[in-house]
Amino acid sequence: MNIEIEIQDSKLQNLSSTAHSEIIKVSQRYLEDVLDEASRIEESRRTSVKAPEITASLINDAAHYARTFGIRKKKPKRLVFLQIVAFIGSIFTGGLFDVEKFKSLGYVLLFLLIFLVAVVSSVYLIFNDNQND
Repeated sequence: MNIEIEIQDSKLQNLSSTAHSEIIKVSQRYLEDVLDEASRIEESRRTSVKAPEITASLINDAAHYARTFGIRKKKPKRLVFLQIVAFIGSIFTGGLFDVEKFKSLGYVLLFLLIFLVAVVSSVYLIFNDNQND
């Protein structure tokens, strides 16, 4: 089933060709997110075993939720794994910090390796923060 949406020409008259194609992509992505959220709401509210049915009120609830709170996507497993690596690396770096043991080259290299893993994973997560939501 396809859905076609009509928008008044007066609202679209100042769009460039790239903006026109981008508004189509953005609106499609937004509508898919609202439909996914409506499905989740319906699933949480359904009490019987009959087939799921998304009603107009569920669509309105999902759209309101999207405007108010924003629909959060599930984080990819790669980012969750990197968050765990950054956390554990930071803990081990703090635990390995012992000035007396830094006289051994092997200990210093182990400390620097774990410190580097913690820093790189943390910096990657910080610079990709907009994708983490």
